[in-house]
Amino acid sequence: MKKKLAVGGENFPNMIRNHCYYVDKTGFIRTVMESESRVLLVTRPRRFGKTLFIDTLKSFLQIDFVNPGAATKNAALFSGLAVMQQRDFCAAFMGQYPVISISLKGVEGASYEKAYRRLAGKLSEVAKQYEFLLQSPGLDAADKAKLRRYLNVDDLRELSREDDCKDFLKNLTTWLFKHFERQVVLLVDEYDVPLAKAAQFGYYQEMLEMVRSFLGNILKEDPKAESDASTYLLKAVLTGCLRVSKESIFTDVNNFDINTVCSCDMTLSEMIGFTPNEVETLLAYYGLSSRLADVRHWYDGYRFYRSEIYCPWDVVNFAEKALASGDIAGYLPENYWDKTSGNAVIEEFLGFLSSDDADRMQSLVDGNTIDVTVNEKLTYGDFVQHKSQDFWTLLLYSGYLTAVDKLGLNRYRVRIPNEEIRDSFTTNIELRFSEENAHFVTIGRDFAKAALDGDADRMAEVLVPLLESYVSIRDTATKAPAENYYHGFLTALLTCAGSYAKDVSSNVEAGDGFADLVFTSGVGTKRIGVVIEVKRCAKPNDMYDTAEAALRQIKEKRYAAYLDRLRCGKECLYGIAFCRKDCAVAGGAV
Repeated sequence: MKKKLAVGGENFPNMIRNHCYYVDKTGFIRTVMESESRVLLVTRPRRFGKTLFIDTLKSFLQIDFVNPGAATKNAALFSGLAVMQQRDFCAAFMGQYPVISISLKGVEGASYEKAYRRLAGKLSEVAKQYEFLLQSPGLDAADKAKLRRYLNVDDLRELSREDDCKDFLKNLTTWLFKHFERQVVLLVDEYDVPLAKAAQFGYYQEMLEMVRSFLGNILKEDPKAESDASTYLLKAVLTGCLRVSKESIFTDVNNFDINTVCSCDMTLSEMIGFTPNEVETLLAYYGLSSRLADVRHWYDGYRFYRSEIYCPWDVVNFAEKALASGDIAGYLPENYWDKTSGNAVIEEFLGFLSSDDADRMQSLVDGNTIDVTVNEKLTYGDFVQHKSQDFWTLLLYSGYLTAVDKLGLNRYRVRIPNEEIRDSFTTNIELRFSEENAHFVTIGRDFAKAALDGDADRMAEVLVPLLESYVSIRDTATKAPAENYYHGFLTALLTCAGSYAKDVSSNVEAGDGFADLVFTSGVGTKRIGVVIEVKRCAKPNDMYDTAEAALRQIKEKRYAAYLDRLRCGKECLYGIAFCRKDCAVAGGAV
């Protein structure tokens, strides 16, 4: 009987005990544990197998609480796997260390308080695994009193217990060392999820302080301290999707190494994800070798340094569904990425893309490469600025792009890795304002029709309710180029207008400059052309004056010359000024 396919399998012991197909990555355990870095951060896109590898590490290293040093249970799980060939290493490491393993996935909420309560709940769950320490002769009365407080989840969730949460890893590491008299291994999965969600919901600074203290209190070494908890730590391994600035979280953490999708390091490049040989072996095992070309076209294409890597989530999903279909030859590949991967990575920046960025995105979709500069000091708090460099950095680290060549310091040549991600690009770029969304189609047509009719007041009437429901003040109160968000907002809206807005163009060379937005409708002598200049102002009382100034700019720089070349029978010129969730429109037919 064939082994089961565990789609999204993240629990190593369960996969082994349930006779599931496991792609053997155990050879990397030695690489990680014997590396010179005391703290290792590994970043990869989601669904590449980071969580499974973390659980594999835990299963190999975890000490037997009842019989410390006995590795019989560990050996049973790893029987026949690559790491067992390294007998000296297994004797020294397998089942020999207390392990703290925690995932920060799910530490999120619309407010800091809600996210904190989820974090507290996770910490209490971890603490319950070590409740036996209450009976340990190595812990004093004060230690045990603190542990009891961690076990009381309802109490721990109170914000007044923040300091206890910040010290959790430091305290638990100390207690495990006291009990077992062995250094501790710390494993933290999805370390950046709380920060990503905090940036999204507007409480980034509060969460940053929590995460910085939570991790830093155990990872930072204090050479002046006589008894420093960090000396009880043998190794820490953290995983996440995004590499963030060391200065933002890991300040003063020494002996710290970061391995990303851009790292020039062959030792770990194949640790996460499937190699071509691993994919070919899997497909052959299930009688799917004939579909290798389709799998390669749809799900291959990632490059981690010099290694060619497939996304495991996609390969396993395809194999499982192809087998279940009963039509191995005829089953068509699907986009599994969009069903699990958040689209906020694109949506967050769409309204702020310059025309150059939009052209580069189109070039990528067309199968070309582009050159980008990666922001190595990026933080989640930077996202609200919606900088172009951060956008491309985010796409690269999130798996929407892959590096094919390093051009210099922080400079990379990138491309879309495969057909699945190309489909995601195409879909997500149009997702928010698609023709399938009847709401936006109706509004887009109403707006375009009012513009064609020369009705500035009606244009404002259409826009203001949409601004109230769509535009976040957080999105507009940024250091991004002032008009970019609203420019993108209007461009996307007009793409929904169908025949009411043809040939929608941004930053069109016209007269003595570049017009923000131009579109036409109709044919021949009935053809109507529209020019829109977009401005943003800080005060609501300035909107009408700003709109008039935008209209004057159209006239002074002769933007309507573009419409003259198109031989429009009617021309309409508008200046639109935005202030947060409100706007004013000036102009009409000329």
